[in-house]
Amino acid sequence: MQKTLLFLTIISTTLFVSGCFTLNTDRSMPMPGVIPQEIVTTTNQTQYETKDLIIPTPAPLILRDDGEKVTLYHTVEAFSHSDFCDFKGDSLSTTTFHDFTVSFSFSTLSLKDSVLKFGGDYLKENFNTDGSIVEQPGFFSKITIGKFSGYQLSQGIEGCGYDYYFLPTEKGVLVIQKNTVPELTDLNPQKENFAEIKNVILPEQAEQLFEEAVKNVVIK
Repeated sequence: MQKTLLFLTIISTTLFVSGCFTLNTDRSMPMPGVIPQEIVTTTNQTQYETKDLIIPTPAPLILRDDGEKVTLYHTVEAFSHSDFCDFKGDSLSTTTFHDFTVSFSFSTLSLKDSVLKFGGDYLKENFNTDGSIVEQPGFFSKITIGKFSGYQLSQGIEGCGYDYYFLPTEKGVLVIQKNTVPELTDLNPQKENFAEIKNVILPEQAEQLFEEAVKNVVIK
């Protein structure tokens, strides 16, 4: 009788432990700070739709949707280098070179409120009391890309930073952020080394890809 009870106890314990193990492995949780895979979409299709936009994906660009913005990007494997825009000097070396990064967002706010939201409250000084914009050549000025007309805002120093494009439409404001690529400018002593990397997107091609993508964006 005692042997039977001992045998049943061992079987029950084994089944319980096995069940717990199965339960824990089935309920895998994302690591802290890691975006769950279902929230991030990466694609190389020819166009991509969000709730507000249809965004073309010209080759060789890849598209990434993180739920807040849609980014067209391209990278190439390069020699080991540090971040050109790391003015503190504490960045880690990498072999990945980001030669194209452009993000698309859509704002249903007014042009002024969209500029302040994405560009910063300090830009209030660039608006008159009637809401019209005070232009500053080279910093905040008018621009036209295809069927879109609006304003370009340049933010950054020493060739580092990005340009914002605020393009008003009847349904809202198309907001575009284009990262600069200082490694391919005369500011970089290693410019030629970066320019010779296989499959790198050079500035002239990057501008063509940028304009092609923006011109063909559809506001839904």
